[in-house]
Amino acid sequence: MRHLLNEGILTIYLEGELNSYSAEPIEKEIDEIIKENKFKSLVLDFEKIHYISSAGLRVVLKLKQKFDDVKIINASLEVYDVFQMTGFTSMMDIKKALRKVDITDAEVIGDGFFSTVYRLDKDTIVKVFNRTSDPNQIERELRLAKEAFVLGVPTAISFDIVRVGEKLGVCFEMLDCMSLKTAVLTHPKRSKEYLTKYAELLKKINTTECFNPIIPEIKKHYLDKIEKIKPYLEEKYYLKAKRLVESIEDRKTFVHGDCHFKNIMVQKDELILIDMDTLSVGHPIFELAAIYAPYCAFNEDDPGNSERFFGITSEEADAIYNGLINLYFGKDDPVIKDKIKLVAYIHMVWWNRVNEPDNNVRLEGCRGRLYHLLDLYDDLNIGI
Repeated sequence: MRHLLNEGILTIYLEGELNSYSAEPIEKEIDEIIKENKFKSLVLDFEKIHYISSAGLRVVLKLKQKFDDVKIINASLEVYDVFQMTGFTSMMDIKKALRKVDITDAEVIGDGFFSTVYRLDKDTIVKVFNRTSDPNQIERELRLAKEAFVLGVPTAISFDIVRVGEKLGVCFEMLDCMSLKTAVLTHPKRSKEYLTKYAELLKKINTTECFNPIIPEIKKHYLDKIEKIKPYLEEKYYLKAKRLVESIEDRKTFVHGDCHFKNIMVQKDELILIDMDTLSVGHPIFELAAIYAPYCAFNEDDPGNSERFFGITSEEADAIYNGLINLYFGKDDPVIKDKIKLVAYIHMVWWNRVNEPDNNVRLEGCRGRLYHLLDLYDDLNIGI
């Protein structure tokens, strides 16, 4: 019987049927493996188990009674149903095997840094994660999405985590949808209408309160960012950036954190969020700073970035951002925009150090603009 010990986790890979004939020898083999290994948690991989009887359930029960941390992964739907009907799913962690999805001929309807969205058929889309292979992380995002949905934020609700080749994905029921990016580019005459809906969506997100402790606070995240970029800032600018962020009013309203138009779907003229892994609570200035980064900041030291990422020129990206902010506030206020940029450049310096540590051009550019704005302003009040 194959097994693997990795960082204190002992995984045993079972095969065949766990019935009255096979249960005893399988149990003995599991016991031998356990005796030979020191571990903190035990995982039983059921990917190749096709059937389980009451005798097999007793084998699992004995292990659960003997060890506190035991879980089952990759249980087929039929085997999972047995565990569910017999109450095992309420007393231990049991994960179903992920359904496999083929995207060979699927149409790409949205793409971003972290994920790509494909249409599987007229009723279903799948969001494929490019940078995570941890189902727990994806399940966390789905919990965040459901929390937002319950509180009235228009969010797509998934019905299945799936495996797409070597990657993981999430399926959504989305009829006749397209990304907001596609809608804007396909229907330029409606761009003002879509931009207005976009601003209304942001206001809805940023005025919806949530007190659930599973939602992180974005202000704490930014203070962590400032500490991580401290070695790259002059002392006086580090101290002022920290003081200004600390002075931002604490709020329990949602911040999406990555609400550019590739992360929004249009379904029957309604805008729906589909990417929720950056969801947090806090002041709207953090939301607007996160929007400035992809539309404008990345272009400043990397001309052509918006063409590669969005498929639009830097002038078009600037126009979308500025039009959105003007609609959000109901006015064109350069001071408000500067203060949003200040917060955005804190993020950009951090992003550069984490993702592009060798890109000194971006570091120097973003740091210089951050210093300039820190010299200009003594608060981050934007009037909301």
